[in-house]
Amino acid sequence: MEQADLQSAQNYIPWERSLCITGHRPEKLPEGIYLKALEKVLCHYLDYAILTGFTHFYIGMAEGIDYLSAMHLFKLRRNNPEIHVIGVQPCTDYETFFEVMHYNLSHLYQMQEQADELILLSDSWKQKGAFLRRNSLMVERSSAVLAVCRCSVHSGSMYTLQYAKRLGLAYCWIHSDYLPELPAKPEKWAVERCGF
Repeated sequence: MEQADLQSAQNYIPWERSLCITGHRPEKLPEGIYLKALEKVLCHYLDYAILTGFTHFYIGMAEGIDYLSAMHLFKLRRNNPEIHVIGVQPCTDYETFFEVMHYNLSHLYQMQEQADELILLSDSWKQKGAFLRRNSLMVERSSAVLAVCRCSVHSGSMYTLQYAKRLGLAYCWIHSDYLPELPAKPEKWAVERCGF
């Protein structure tokens, strides 16, 4: 796999219609019926983003929220060719990271194969700052962020959201540690929005 030219994405991706997606990996997400319900809420806001004009979506290629978002966007893209999914992979040896974490490698391969563009950054997942560099790049190329994370947990997703806030980006934050009684419509979930 060749390392992508970072400038190539900047040349054709409209900043104002680009959305950064960030969220926890499986170990920080709810399980069972709550995970299924959270996925529906995530898809609801992705659909809303598309309806309001977003066409380009940056995902960090992680297991969990990134994968769930990517699968939904790939499905929608079949009937909407304006949807573009840009995968930002933190390192070239990301498969090794998936293996170390016991994640499903087939999920990574699905995202790699179906992404419209794949941006590769550091040489190794052990390189200091590799994951934060990925998160920063996605925010800096977007006009808004859709985040699914817990406010009570220090994480890369929370860093991404806070960085977006500091830059003044619009955002939609789905709080995954305030779980409503199920079944619950998307508006019953704890969601903080600003300009989104």
